[in-house]
Amino acid sequence: MKAESDGQDEMAGGVAAEGGGGGGERSTSSEATINAAERYMKEVMETFGDQEEKLVMFREIMNDFRTERTDIAGVVGRVKELFKGHNNLIEGFNFFLPKGYEITVDKHQPPPETLEFITLVKERDESVYKRFMDVIFRYQREHMDLIKLCREVGALFSEDYPDLFVKFIRFLPPT
Repeated sequence: MKAESDGQDEMAGGVAAEGGGGGGERSTSSEATINAAERYMKEVMETFGDQEEKLVMFREIMNDFRTERTDIAGVVGRVKELFKGHNNLIEGFNFFLPKGYEITVDKHQPPPETLEFITLVKERDESVYKRFMDVIFRYQREHMDLIKLCREVGALFSEDYPDLFVKFIRFLPPT
């Protein structure tokens, strides 16, 4: 992240309205940027659909930038904190930032919801937890396909913990 501006004061895609935007080499046309912004907002809405306060805060951050109550560095700091643990959203936001303001993320830190889910499994049944973790580690180590992963996790959870399987499915990437 950069503390001073190098002349690029706007974010790409009209997020910062005046004169287009920075975005550097990633911003190839206004239509592509608009499409990217729509896809990004859809992802934000899907991620935080049940957390209205996060959506409101994100809108406030963007509005504060648009009305010049904060600068790009302020936006970067607030977005990084708001989306903490959601590396996909942080990395997606980088598309709209001028060169030099990209947000770096710790790729090895799982989202908070993942840790909460794993804790929930462990609290429900220690033996199911151990088998679940074995399946997850094998999935990572052997590059198991998602269908096989779902079958194995489903077999673990289906009889006694169907609610855990429903929660697990939410962590899977869209197909």
